[in-house]
Amino acid sequence: MNNEEMQKTRVSGTVHTEGKFIKLNLFVIMFDDDNVKVAYCPALNVYGYGKQEQDARESFEICLTEFFDYSIKKKTLVAELESLGWTIKKQKKFTAPAFSSLLEKNKVLKKIMDTKEFKKINTPISLPAFA
Repeated sequence: MNNEEMQKTRVSGTVHTEGKFIKLNLFVIMFDDDNVKVAYCPALNVYGYGKQEQDARESFEICLTEFFDYSIKKKTLVAELESLGWTIKKQKKFTAPAFSSLLEKNKVLKKIMDTKEFKKINTPISLPAFA
């Protein structure tokens, strides 16, 4: 995918609180950084690391769970998502920022796109809501 195509791609992400779960469908970028596998979700600015890709995925899941656990307990989830560029509607529907917006504002993401070999993984994620 070339840079122009990447900029046209929207980050697919919606957060709905249904019962006691938050369901997400966001992309994660996997790349190598000095022989360490990294899993990075630019829409949430959450990372995971490991020696192998599976280790990075597991680390990412832990970090993502901690991100939501902490922000839900502290009642800062909405403010945190807004600070990351998410749009929030009254029906508690949260939409992630466009990829082009992330690329423009996120220097880390831009550096990854410009200098690293990477792959994009789309994975639906369900996390417990501790609200």
